[in-house]
Amino acid sequence: MTTSPDPLDAPTAALAAAVLEVARHVEDGPLSSPRLFALARSAELMAASPSLAALLGADGDGTGAPDDLHLTPIDLDDGTATAVDPLSALASVQWPDLAAGGAIACDLAPTAWTVREEAGGRHLDAGRRLRVVVAALANGTTWSAVQRGDEDGYVLGAALLPEISSALIQTLTETG
Repeated sequence: MTTSPDPLDAPTAALAAAVLEVARHVEDGPLSSPRLFALARSAELMAASPSLAALLGADGDGTGAPDDLHLTPIDLDDGTATAVDPLSALASVQWPDLAAGGAIACDLAPTAWTVREEAGGRHLDAGRRLRVVVAALANGTTWSAVQRGDEDGYVLGAALLPEISSALIQTLTETG
């Protein structure tokens, strides 16, 4: 049996894993406003916080620590979010210093956004919401997850929502 190579490079695969972690975190219930997540390099986060490293089973010498590319999503939601539009939420975000990237999770009306065809953009039902998670690294790498209505599973890919992906990258490069 021949195995095919992974189509994602290692940094994109780490970003994709973080997107899926955020998607699982927000999958229950509606999102009345966008939720923002800083994406921190896990190894740097543990180096900065030895107590966190110990809690997660990593030793002071790095044994048990995740690889250098692994990302830990940190929920920035403090319960005071008022923006319902993801671009408005991104316009006011202040990423923490440890952020190697960021992610936004929200529910969207499909008719209000451009969704690339890979995510089923041509076949969207105007009455069904989209649950989306869009993430980016400061270097411009993006990954997205789109779930239509009450369907199981996500469509995954780079920049499936181009406007949100571009705005997210812009916030990261302005502060980076």
